[in-house]
Amino acid sequence: MRIVQLTLDCADVGAQEDFYGGTLGLAVGRDREGALEVRLRSSVIRFRPAAPGTAPRHHFAINVPPGSIERAAAWVADRHELLAFHGDPDEEGGATIVHADRGTPAVYFLDAAGNVVELIANVRLAEARDHGGPGFGSEDLLGVAEIGIAAADPSATSATVGEFFGQGVLWGGAPGWLLTAIGDDRAVVIVAPLGRGWIPVGLPALPAPTEIVASGAEAAEMTLAEGPYVLRTVVGPPT
Repeated sequence: MRIVQLTLDCADVGAQEDFYGGTLGLAVGRDREGALEVRLRSSVIRFRPAAPGTAPRHHFAINVPPGSIERAAAWVADRHELLAFHGDPDEEGGATIVHADRGTPAVYFLDAAGNVVELIANVRLAEARDHGGPGFGSEDLLGVAEIGIAAADPSATSATVGEFFGQGVLWGGAPGWLLTAIGDDRAVVIVAPLGRGWIPVGLPALPAPTEIVASGAEAAEMTLAEGPYVLRTVVGPPT
């Protein structure tokens, strides 16, 4: 599954531009609608103005090369505060690193809109194997790895998302699991029950306008009213 574009509402697009373009040094620009486009190697994250009086917050993750999590953590820590993980942290390299879903190493931080952002170094991404070099930079932010959405009926929403994108359950979704990850090792949509806290700050999972665009065999679109969540597939770059 390749999430080629993710659109999220935020209360202050300008602050996001300063953070992603200035603090992290990513390529950024504005589209014809005034939304901010943050360009990763294989994905674009769009931040558009939220409705007046609202300040939605999201959880999403970005893939980094396998084997690079210590360097990724140090790179972020030089520019911005990493979040402490109260569980079983690995303080290797002077930054808090946690082994998250299925043992994958990850680090977390808050962006300028208060979104919980995760950098995840999935060892199962064979085509993105770490080159073994000594450095890390913005070019090593590969693409969208996860986007979290909240639902009153997670089972039904997971089934709908999976059917639309033609993906199965990668992890979760069984008795005892609160989360369901739909997709594969490259990217997932994580469906959470309303109010479940996104780690490591316990940010309540709440519906918020979100658009998820993935590569597909044909173009299609549907909207789930709860977010609303717009799901799209495109052939080639999104338009």
